[in-house]
Amino acid sequence: MLHLKNIVQIYNQGQTKVKVFDDLNLLVKKSEIIGIIGPSGSGKSTLLNLIGLLENPHSGTVNISGIECSKMKNEDKVNFRKQNISFIFQNNQLLEDFTVEENVALPMIIAGHSFRKSILKAGEILEILGIINRKKFKPGLLSGGEQQRVAIARALIKDPLILLADEPTGSLDSTNTSLVFDLMINLANKKNTITIMATHNINLIGKLTKSYKIDGGKLFDCNR
Repeated sequence: MLHLKNIVQIYNQGQTKVKVFDDLNLLVKKSEIIGIIGPSGSGKSTLLNLIGLLENPHSGTVNISGIECSKMKNEDKVNFRKQNISFIFQNNQLLEDFTVEENVALPMIIAGHSFRKSILKAGEILEILGIINRKKFKPGLLSGGEQQRVAIARALIKDPLILLADEPTGSLDSTNTSLVFDLMINLANKKNTITIMATHNINLIGKLTKSYKIDGGKLFDCNR
């Protein structure tokens, strides 16, 4: 479970204090897939950064699976994030000198698993995503949709508690958007992963468990 409680986030812009969030609250249960919508600058990426333990809230708490994460020391946050949280970005950030299977296996290798075990699991998840025949390719030889599937595989290979996706289909055409999105959601469901997705794509919202709009520093349930 993910629980954000009474979150206030303030940034300093010169002499001015900008309050991005004002008493923001969010409760997400295991396997739920949540969409976050709002105009540019409303705080979608900031919210993902808070959940991903990349930023500390000015006040309030971030609780993941009963653990109060916002008060952790930086080293503990890094270790917790490495084990439990994954990210997918619009720019997939694949490593061009690595093959597809090496890109996917990398999070497991970093976490201390053997190269062989990591490569085997990479193959399993690439099979599910329909690109096992590309495992020896370098990312530059793949289409945009295939590259984003590799990014999804890399994000989910370590079975994270939470998957954070920031405009994950923003650079794709409508056909690939629907395909990649459905693959991401189906795989996350199989792994009981909490998925939080920031998006401008209203057409995707209907496929989610819930969606929220950021307005005035608070979250409003779009399903009500």
